[in-house]
Amino acid sequence: MKVVAFRLLGALPILLGVVVVTFALVRALPGDPAIYYASSPSAGPDEIRAVRQQLGLDRGWLEQFLIYLHALAHGQLGQSLLTGQPVLEDFRRLLPATIELAALGFAMGVGVALPLGVLAAFHRGGALDQACRAVSSTTAAMPGFFFGLLLIYLLYYLAGIAPEPIGRLPGSDIPPTRVTGLMTVDALIEGDPGLAWRAFCKMLLPAASMAIFAVAPLLRMMRGAMIDALDSDYVMTARAFGLTRARILISYALPNAMLPVLATMGMVLSTMLGANVMIEKLFAWPGIGAYAINALLGVDYAPVQAFVLIVAVMFVILTLVIDLLTAAIDPRVDVNG
Repeated sequence: MKVVAFRLLGALPILLGVVVVTFALVRALPGDPAIYYASSPSAGPDEIRAVRQQLGLDRGWLEQFLIYLHALAHGQLGQSLLTGQPVLEDFRRLLPATIELAALGFAMGVGVALPLGVLAAFHRGGALDQACRAVSSTTAAMPGFFFGLLLIYLLYYLAGIAPEPIGRLPGSDIPPTRVTGLMTVDALIEGDPGLAWRAFCKMLLPAASMAIFAVAPLLRMMRGAMIDALDSDYVMTARAFGLTRARILISYALPNAMLPVLATMGMVLSTMLGANVMIEKLFAWPGIGAYAINALLGVDYAPVQAFVLIVAVMFVILTLVIDLLTAAIDPRVDVNG
């Protein structure tokens, strides 16, 4: 517990820096919220001035920032001008959709990258290794939204085997009663596996588009770590004792190779939670990424600031969890470092 408290305290300056930079950047963007949210397009200077005063934008940046810090200290993220709801309430409603999509995309990326990395290491220099390196380079260079457009064109438009790439459910389905906010889980809780399956199928295209982000770093890390493990003294000793290739892989090489991969997995997952804004917008997915993009286009400061802050908090928490897991697997790792 002392380690956790120490790491969380050490993260506070980072989060404060995120708050300061985000606050300054969103106000440096072009556009005036007072003009955007005036009651009519023909609003005069007096009406715009009144809206600016109502929003607190007539005050200096320092005073606005201190008010924002005071609200954060009391657990308030502000009010969204677009939805008219507290930002915290909007995030409570939308975050499960982002988590569900990111979790499936991450699982798909891991399911592709790790086996390919192991195979590439076992056949280094061969045709399979070259193919895996080509896959890694291609996925690293390909933006997720471009891959999503490609999947929509091939699987939905041409082949017609994918569901309509809009939203979390087909238009004819009624959402299940909200319990967790995770559509597939809530459908199973309600006892409707058919609805859960249709919700899962709706996630496949956007999740595959997000998975492309995870494939390149995980494949490269898995290949490199596995090559180092296979060249280690303990693996060579195991080979000298006549152990089978499968036992060497499962008992010796893979556990040691997974340590650096585990750290990379934590960074990839935390980054996916914040880097999915274009995917959610492309597939009309009602998550916090699309919410933040809409707020940015609508010059709505509070949701954008909250989005960046929440993603930063999730990054800190996931990094801490990965460090603790790594230390539990390998006691030589110093989580205080």
